[in-house]
Amino acid sequence: MPGEPPPPSDPETGHAGLTRSIVVALVLVVAVTAGLYALGATHPPKRSAITSDRLGPENGASVPAYLDAAAAGLDRVGAGPRWALISLRTPVNDDRAWSLMDGTAASQVAFHVPITGVATPSTFAAVTGDRGSLSTARVNAIAEVAGDAALGADGAVETRDQQVSSVTVDRLRSGCACIVAMVVRGTGPRLREVATSPLVRGVQVLPADAAGGRFAVVALLPEQTDRFLPVADTAPVPTR
Repeated sequence: MPGEPPPPSDPETGHAGLTRSIVVALVLVVAVTAGLYALGATHPPKRSAITSDRLGPENGASVPAYLDAAAAGLDRVGAGPRWALISLRTPVNDDRAWSLMDGTAASQVAFHVPITGVATPSTFAAVTGDRGSLSTARVNAIAEVAGDAALGADGAVETRDQQVSSVTVDRLRSGCACIVAMVVRGTGPRLREVATSPLVRGVQVLPADAAGGRFAVVALLPEQTDRFLPVADTAPVPTR
């Protein structure tokens, strides 16, 4: 009749509805979890590229200890390819550098103009499998160093750094034998063969999982024989 209160709900019916809702929710959670698990199993996350690797000694490191460790590491390398730094006993010209990289995938070369008692820059430049890329690498190295070689404003006297840059550029342009190191990717047997050359001071290899372009590289200079520290910079800078 109008105005009469509705009949009380059935407790059993309410509990049944609540139970069905909980069961449906649990089924959905299980289904989603199973789907995510399957997705992860079939599409695992990609392994991050190694970014902590380094070619060349650490600052202040013992050079003999670095070379010994490099030799020991090279001895353990199998037949597979590795990224490697070839350090030379003395600067070489383009032809000799190219012959040492033969049988490997050339990546970079380091140019360095040695001047006794003067700290000159070391510049890495990219190369490819084409012999002509060495000439391009030299041009790129010159361009990088030349950025610091300009005279000061209004004809001001060159600073020492500018003098060093100027003479470095001039000698690079003259075609000097100024390559002191190379970064390559080569097989263990070929890298060990390179290490036997009288021109080579040492060959350091990276772990097999090192990613190209994702590691640091510094050049060990021929004049650095005790500790990997800046070379002396006390002598007058030659004019050219």
